[in-house]
Order: sequence, then C-alpha cells, then structure tokens
Amino acid sequence: MSDLKLGEFFFDENSIIKEQANDLNLSSLTGGKQLRSRLVELVASAHGVPSEDALQLGRIVEMVHNATLTHDDVIDNSHTRRGAPSIPAQINNKKSVLLGDYMLAKSLHELSDFNNPTLTKELTLTLKDLVEGEWIQFENTNPFEIQTQTYETLARKKTGSLFRWCFLAPLVVNKYEQSLYDLYAEFGEQLGVLFQMTDDLIDFNEESKKTYGLDLANNNINYVLHFVGIHYPELKRDFLQADNIASLNLNEEDALKDCLEIAKNEMSKRFECCNDILGKIRNETAGSSEYHEELGSILELLKTRTF
Repeated sequence: MSDLKLGEFFFDENSIIKEQANDLNLSSLTGGKQLRSRLVELVASAHGVPSEDALQLGRIVEMVHNATLTHDDVIDNSHTRRGAPSIPAQINNKKSVLLGDYMLAKSLHELSDFNNPTLTKELTLTLKDLVEGEWIQFENTNPFEIQTQTYETLARKKTGSLFRWCFLAPLVVNKYEQSLYDLYAEFGEQLGVLFQMTDDLIDFNEESKKTYGLDLANNNINYVLHFVGIHYPELKRDFLQADNIASLNLNEEDALKDCLEIAKNEMSKRFECCNDILGKIRNETAGSSEYHEELGSILELLKTRTF
C-alpha cells in the first residue's frame, strides 16, 4: 500500500486531542504490517476503484484496527505493542479508551464521505462483531476450557469480521454481483480465522518475533492450548499453574507438542478451505491472473508466517 501516513490521519487539525497526543509514541499503532489496507488496495485495484478512494478506505480499516488494539491493551493490561510502549502504558486507561473511541468515530466520519449506506452498514456490522468477539474472549478466560466452536466464533468475529470488510468495502463502492459479494464475505472471514490460528501457533515458535510461550504464561485464549484442554483434560490444572514453558515437565511438554501438531493439521484444513474459496473467486473474476496470484501469495504467507 502507498504510504498511509497514519500518524497524520489519526487526529483532525482542530481536535483538542491532537495537541495532548503530540507527545505520544504512535509506533505501537503505525508500525504494523498493514495487511488489511493492502487487501483493500488489492481488491480496489481489481475492481476499478479510484486510488484516492482505496487510500481512504485503507486508512479507515487501519484506524478501526488500531482502535480495537488500543481497547484490547486496556482490557489485557498490555504494556507493549509491536515492540513499542502501548497507548495505555503512556497515558491512563480512561484516556486510552477515549482515544480508541475517537478513532472509531473518526473512521465513521471519514466513511461518510462516500455517501454509501451499504458501505456504512458493512462497517457498523463489523464493529458489532468486533465487540461481540471481545465479549466472548472476556467471558472465556480459561484457554483450556474453551470449545472449538466457541474459539472459531471468537476468531471469526474478532479477526475475521475486519478481514471481511477489507474485501467487501472496495466491492460495494462500485456495482457488484451478489455471488461475488458472498464469496468475498466468506473468504474474508475464513482468512481472518486462519490468521488468528497462525497467530496462536506463532506463540510456540521460538524463531518468531513474538515472546515465546507468552499465551501459556498469561493463560491467554490460544488455539494450541484449547486442544490441551480437549485431549489432555487431566493436565489442565498443571498447565494453568505453569509459569512458562520452561516450567513444564516432560509429560506436559509432550502433551503440548502433540497439541501443537493437532493445531497445525487443523490449520492446514482451514488453509485448504480458503484455497477452495479462492478458486471460486478466480472463476467469478476471470482474466485477473495477477490479482489471483497476489491473493494466493497472501494466503500462503498467512500459513507460513513467523511474525
């Protein structure tokens, strides 16, 4: 994606928040992979959406994403984000919540420029799903008790919903076929679930840029850990009491390795599901081989990423 200049986009010039936020280190928000805006740009280009509209949609989706991250860091009491101090670590929680709210409000304000009720409806539906996903996570604090269906619902709402909007937003700016709309909605959601699964797997990859085993240490909801609860219920209490991976005994280490392989196999099935949907998208958008290759590359990246 072309430079989004998110740091300049966060606050209106006449906003009273801008002056107070000048001293904030925003790299925890602006330093991400910007995968979502890249998807917006890719779909927009394939469907003839003007570049300036694609840029604005890309900024909006990154703004919404960063608003949710700011709220998440308050709920999770996180002190760092993307290797930088989180917003709550720099200002108090109350102001962080307000800042997240401001970003959501600014996103909707920017979206109103399109004067497209369907576009607005899709974003408000996404925001609803995001809140519901966060609620599910808050209600399920034990990673060893959550069931697979609940985990997938959580991933679909908390992660998949915004991926879905990345595909639908450029599509609804112009005229579209309902069949393609349905395929994009399904692909976006499934891609988001795959993203969440791989993100959880990365937590147990020593070569990743994430803190190794952090979800185990903090008892966070994690795709691998939920299989421990399903396949090794007798070890749930021991895992809950473990300080970190290094504190696991040999039996527990073997159980974790087994569940890691189970999670990888299930993630591969999700990858194939996404690949099947992508095949249908190819049939609906014939003649855009470069577009299809790029989508395939992103899908492959999500499966193999280590960051």
